[in-house]
Amino acid sequence: MELQLLLVLLIAFLVLGPERMMDLAVKLGEMMRKVREVWEEIRLQAYMEEMNRKVLEEEEIESKTEDETEEEPPPEAETEDYNLEDYQEVQSKGEEDGIGERTTAHDAPDRAPEGTEDKTA
Repeated sequence: MELQLLLVLLIAFLVLGPERMMDLAVKLGEMMRKVREVWEEIRLQAYMEEMNRKVLEEEEIESKTEDETEEEPPPEAETEDYNLEDYQEVQSKGEEDGIGERTTAHDAPDRAPEGTEDKTA
């Protein structure tokens, strides 16, 4: 490969001469610089498009996840509903038996509310 390149350069030197060979080298250098700049620009655009595609995919995944979470009730709400139903069932059984009746502040005026001291005694 190197031998072939040297042979082409030798023939170009003989055909063009030393002065035109220098002009040709300058023009080839400018062309190579432009080709590199265009190539780098294409690579940069391809990289930016790839990054944009990834960002859009992530946003789609996040929006789908948000939509699914809005449609499904959180598991905690199901547990709370279940516990509330159990509590109501136990409370109704206790009322039927006469056990577990709750006293309120209206039922017991001589008692102080929780967390406060009874200052009347």
